[in-house]
Amino acid sequence: MMLLTRGWEEACDGFRDHFAARRIPVELIVRDIATDMRRVAGLVQEVRQVRPDLVYVWGTGLAVAALGPWDAVDPAKHITGVPVVFNIVTDPVGNRLIRSNTDPGRPVTGTEYIASVEVQMRAMARYRPFTRVATIFNPNESNSRSVVAQARALLGDNLVELPVALNEARQPDPASIPLALLRARQAGVDWLYIPPDTFLNNHRAVLTRGALVLRLPIFAATERFVLFADGLAGLVSRYYSVGAFTGYKAEQILRDGRAPESIPVETLTRMSYLIRMESARYLHFYPPVGLLRTAETV
Repeated sequence: MMLLTRGWEEACDGFRDHFAARRIPVELIVRDIATDMRRVAGLVQEVRQVRPDLVYVWGTGLAVAALGPWDAVDPAKHITGVPVVFNIVTDPVGNRLIRSNTDPGRPVTGTEYIASVEVQMRAMARYRPFTRVATIFNPNESNSRSVVAQARALLGDNLVELPVALNEARQPDPASIPLALLRARQAGVDWLYIPPDTFLNNHRAVLTRGALVLRLPIFAATERFVLFADGLAGLVSRYYSVGAFTGYKAEQILRDGRAPESIPVETLTRMSYLIRMESARYLHFYPPVGLLRTAETV
């Protein structure tokens, strides 16, 4: 059973295609909460009734809600008794989904999909050295908060944090994105860093186009802000490849009989450095020639 946060996308393609390439017959039961976390309880109940051989969970927020902390699982609220693989999850240790990457501590394994924040900052400096960086994020998303906290630990006061405003229902307000961009411009930052963030991804066109107008170069932790919007650059794991890697971990459980808790949580060993050349031309913010030898231009 595949539990999705925002519909079928490239990581799901990679997961499905892994089984096809390996000629492993599977039945995929797909359920999508369409970013509505109120639907998680119903999914947990359905898993309990259907008892699939394996559950695939997409996204940090859904994984946290459906699985609970590794050391404080509530069988009345969380998925238990079924092997689980997670995908497109940020900092599973910090979000208490697992005890450690090498020892999950529960019948759960999966993949991390972003490079470490330190590596991302080095990659950003390789394009253009910086002093001050701004970051826009949804304060309701644990994955975003985790990455921003790591960036703060590295950059200290040189990080300008710009959480999007919440409305009366305590939900992020898309109308606040332009104001956050303006504040970043006024702060005189060298880069605008976008962490993994479902809310911002859903509004990535407004975010990245607004940044271009204000001459703010965007460096993103995930591919969609560059590949399918106007972000300038990013050091990313390709969603399709992460999905296929998660499929390999599922194969180890379903076909090889390995216990999920014995399978380490890993990232891809190869990342993609994406550069959107149209944005580079618009900003007059061209990458060094040496970087172009290894980057992937889009």
